[in-house]
Amino acid sequence: MPELPDLLYLQKYLRKKISNSTITNVRVKQPVVLRVAVNKPYEQALMGKRIMDVAVNGPFIRFELTGALDLVINLMVMGKLQLQDGKEKSQGYLCFSLSLNDGRALNLCDEQKMAKAYLVHRGDFGLIPKYSAQGTDILSPEFTPEQFKTIASKHTRKQVRVFINDHSILSAIGNAYADEILFDAKIHPKTFVGKLPHQELAALYSSIRSVMDWGIRKVEEAQQPIHVKVRDHMKVRGRLGKPCPRCSTTIRREGVHSYDVFFCPTCQPASRKLFLDWTRT
Repeated sequence: MPELPDLLYLQKYLRKKISNSTITNVRVKQPVVLRVAVNKPYEQALMGKRIMDVAVNGPFIRFELTGALDLVINLMVMGKLQLQDGKEKSQGYLCFSLSLNDGRALNLCDEQKMAKAYLVHRGDFGLIPKYSAQGTDILSPEFTPEQFKTIASKHTRKQVRVFINDHSILSAIGNAYADEILFDAKIHPKTFVGKLPHQELAALYSSIRSVMDWGIRKVEEAQQPIHVKVRDHMKVRGRLGKPCPRCSTTIRREGVHSYDVFFCPTCQPASRKLFLDWTRT
């Protein structure tokens, strides 16, 4: 799924490319992705509206439109936004398309049809599940080591992978960068937050800041179209069976709360006895 570095690149790209563009036509192929909270049909409500700004809030992308409307999109697992020019084809599995006055189109594509597009009156975010329940913005100046320590002290019984991946606590770290953060901090994903000594908690904070900055930079440097998920720079995520870039131990995969996590059993040793000892397997 798109994660914060992807979404920030998407925001910057679309601000540059479609700000002040006007929607001239609306084509809906999969109405199941729509959530309309205005007193007009989706197509009619969007026709003629101008895109004023693009913003990111956790996993949500918000398009501020004239007419005091917000179009808020959560791409979920497989959703993609595509800015299509006249020569390109749609990325497939088209859910809806917004034609713009310069001949291009903004497409939402999702083969699983799990993405959600909410059309609401300006600021009426209470109708969008989890939009207003985002935790501390990890890129904000307010996210300090002291604040992180205070936040962690309230979640001592959570496994650290679950803790940093919870958007209601920290906004917003996805699965891929959660794995990269824990690898950078040399912390096993199943370690309980309350068992992290001071130096490991400090290392975790430092890794959150540095790894997310690294991810933002790498996605920006790749300069790919916004529908392309940039993951070539990952060190452990998706590298099952490959050698650890730090120590050459085989990268392993385990489940944490039904999510796949990737880690190095040597660089990230378990802090307690687990069902599987990957150092012996």
